[in-house]
Amino acid sequence: MAINSSFSRYRQLILTLVGVYAAMTVLSGINTHGQPFRPSSWTFDLPRFLLEEKRTTGPDGLVQVTRHLNTYNQKKILEQAAINLTLGVGMTFVILTGGIDLSVGAMLALCNVIFVRMLLRDGGGGTLEASTVLAGLGACAAAGTICGAANGWLSVALQIPSFIVTLGTLLILRGLAYWVSGGQTYLRFCPESLTNAIPIGISVVAVLAGTVFLATTATGRRIYAVGGNRQASEYAGIRTGRVRILCFAFSGLCAGLAGMIFWSRTSTGSYTAGEGAELYAIAAVVLGGTRLAGGEGSIGGTFIGALIMAVLANGLNTAAVHELTQKIIVGCVLIVAAYIDSRRGRSSMTLVV
Repeated sequence: MAINSSFSRYRQLILTLVGVYAAMTVLSGINTHGQPFRPSSWTFDLPRFLLEEKRTTGPDGLVQVTRHLNTYNQKKILEQAAINLTLGVGMTFVILTGGIDLSVGAMLALCNVIFVRMLLRDGGGGTLEASTVLAGLGACAAAGTICGAANGWLSVALQIPSFIVTLGTLLILRGLAYWVSGGQTYLRFCPESLTNAIPIGISVVAVLAGTVFLATTATGRRIYAVGGNRQASEYAGIRTGRVRILCFAFSGLCAGLAGMIFWSRTSTGSYTAGEGAELYAIAAVVLGGTRLAGGEGSIGGTFIGALIMAVLANGLNTAAVHELTQKIIVGCVLIVAAYIDSRRGRSSMTLVV
């Protein structure tokens, strides 16, 4: 029964992803001719989201136009999904226990600044050494894990809802990022070989590690149990506090890695990095089928949810939709995802009754 339910949910998510992909393909091919409110004047041109034109001059001097799959744009979708996906994997762990982490965007910024400052120890010139990158990776991963564990400890030890705790640490960490950066944006060029490897590589490793951990370890099963019924888990001898702190620490680790991904895509270290990233991560997790109340969800669902968000953002950019309009659309997606989550919760209660 559970296997059939999971397969059905993935099938619905995949169909949603295909639908969004098709919609963005069509949207990118519409030319409004400066008349966005007069559909009768629109024409359909090349869907740039999916295809690209290549012009070549033949031996006879004539220009030949051919159309090919826009592989560059498809790769950009995966790169754009990397930050949201990495944050989403950590957020899935937290939400599965019934918590929430609003500080991951600010944590990303702090770790991003720490990472780039580590890279600049060599003066910022010449070839970037592998040992320097690894040292920076260790520093931002450690910083993220410590900050995440602090979030979990504050929530557990002081018995404060994680929403309030992480709302407070969001402000604290954003201020720390500004203090560590000195209010500056640091520039350290990212080699081309890393601009592709880091975003896709880190996000894939995060997905695989999270999936294997939840599916094959005793602690993974405890995470679901704590989110499903915390009091019953305590009666069963599960140290729910430790489980929750572990999940927040893992979320912090993912935020630290996302700070490194941000550098690989922008070559910068900035205290403004990751602004609003927590909302996109939550949207990807909920859209992927993880219940906000906890106890139900998967990394696979988060993976598809993050892809849906990335396809939507990339398609809207390709269609030259204004940034503020994009935020309206993403906000609507978040509300719809929350509505679906609430319906799923009511359905589960009905089945229990």
